[in-house]
Amino acid sequence: MTETELDKIHTILIAHSEKVMMAVHALKRASEAWSQGDRDSLEQLVEQVSNLEKEADTLRRSVARELSRSSLAHAKTELFRRLVHQTDDVADTAKRAGRFLLIIQDLLLPPEAKRDLVKMTSLSQEAMAGLAEAIQNLAEPPERRIEMVARVSDLEEAVDDIEFKMQHEASKLHLDNWSTVIFWRLIIIISSIADHIEDAADELLAYEGEL
Repeated sequence: MTETELDKIHTILIAHSEKVMMAVHALKRASEAWSQGDRDSLEQLVEQVSNLEKEADTLRRSVARELSRSSLAHAKTELFRRLVHQTDDVADTAKRAGRFLLIIQDLLLPPEAKRDLVKMTSLSQEAMAGLAEAIQNLAEPPERRIEMVARVSDLEEAVDDIEFKMQHEASKLHLDNWSTVIFWRLIIIISSIADHIEDAADELLAYEGEL
């Protein structure tokens, strides 16, 4: 495989991770609009997340095409394939989370629950920024990538802590059954964004061993 082929794949992977990062950032802003009762901004931002997810999908397919015609060894091809798919799962989940925000925009929740949910999206945004930086440095020495992977893991754990807290407190809320199910589902979906980010970051540890 020539250096040019590898560079091209790296370039598309970087563009893809940046697009996914933009989607998670838009979700964070959507959660803030939701917590403030700003319907217009919420709808616009959820639409933005959806559009960014579509753009990320296009880049994911570009990576798949490049891998299918490259001379990269099978193990390395599969590693890149897993990396782009798991990173793409982040954008898919962000889109789902945004749509759930639209569904529960009229749900009466205590301010603390709303703040916690916004905090989860904020931490997920930080984690995605760390993953994007690690991917951006694919062609560089491993130290910075390893540092970013560790940072992502710490942020994912922080999101898990908030998820547990919110689930514990949600059981005390006086909501009808439908609202309870939707709210719990939203908590799980937003938490899974950080899970997908960590899964993608873990592939970069395999990258250190493969390349």
